[in-house]
Amino acid sequence: MIYSNEDTHGGSLLDAVKIELPRSTDAAIASGYVSDDIVSEFEPEFYRIAENGGRFRLLVGMAFHEGLSAKKLKHLREVDAKLKSLSDRSGIFVCYSRRFHGKIYSFKGEGSGRAYVGSSNFSISGLRENLECNAEILDEDARTGLDGYIDYIFNQDNSVSIADADIAALGTDEYKKRIAIETLDDLERYDPETIDTASLQYFDYPLTRAASSEKSNLNAYFGKGRWSRATGKIKPRQWYEVELIAPREINSLSIYPQGEFTAFTSDGYVMNMMTSGDNYKNIRSTPKLTILGEWIKSKLQNSGVLAPLTPITSETLAKYGKDNLRFYKIEENKYYVEF
Repeated sequence: MIYSNEDTHGGSLLDAVKIELPRSTDAAIASGYVSDDIVSEFEPEFYRIAENGGRFRLLVGMAFHEGLSAKKLKHLREVDAKLKSLSDRSGIFVCYSRRFHGKIYSFKGEGSGRAYVGSSNFSISGLRENLECNAEILDEDARTGLDGYIDYIFNQDNSVSIADADIAALGTDEYKKRIAIETLDDLERYDPETIDTASLQYFDYPLTRAASSEKSNLNAYFGKGRWSRATGKIKPRQWYEVELIAPREINSLSIYPQGEFTAFTSDGYVMNMMTSGDNYKNIRSTPKLTILGEWIKSKLQNSGVLAPLTPITSETLAKYGKDNLRFYKIEENKYYVEF
């Protein structure tokens, strides 16, 4: 049986949720996104399960890294607090180890249980309005595997209570601070016309290599969150944190920098840089990793191909029209850098 939100192809998954959740004693829903209207509609069932000794868990998979509206964040934290007061096994969670984009609905009752996997977010558009594709998991081995995966994504190494996550509400001063370009304005400036690259040797660093992994050092923001002493909560890494890893075919070149060097960018900034680690493979800005990140990401954001708090992918670079950093060696420890 599939659920597509089309009557001729199984109807809406919302109808299945309306049947299964009220007769569940243990329910887990994991969704990339949720909507307030759907959470409100089923809120009484969440509390019923928790109040009667059962367990209800909702994972909002993209919230930790992408943020939530102030209204939705407040609502979800209120629901979480009430669930926790009824059962310490229940609650609203966010995935902080990486973004979770799946959609899982697992319902268990007295001697029975059903589970569904597909494309529908826990939202009115996902459960009723969009054309989607969801299927019930009937195979016992697949169901056992799904139960194990649900335990894995809700495990404390991957997820945390929404009350313990430092999530910036969209549009707030804290959110704006996280995506603000700050350090570039403090950099020394120069006239790029003073550097002629025609006779200079160069090497290219392929950003496609770093963009191939969501948690690469180009996309460090999407790595595992860290506990913040200041807030006492799990907080994402800095949005502009970037460190590049040069493969052996690049860091073995005779013109590759070793140690501290100065980068003169093609748009007039002067950045202090360094390479470190085995074979000097790590390329970073100093004294902060965010300086190089601000330079790279601001160019992508200003060109309209990268939205804040979203990963740089090969598609992002293709839209930008350039997928590498070019390092021209001016002289020892001085490089002209284009992107």
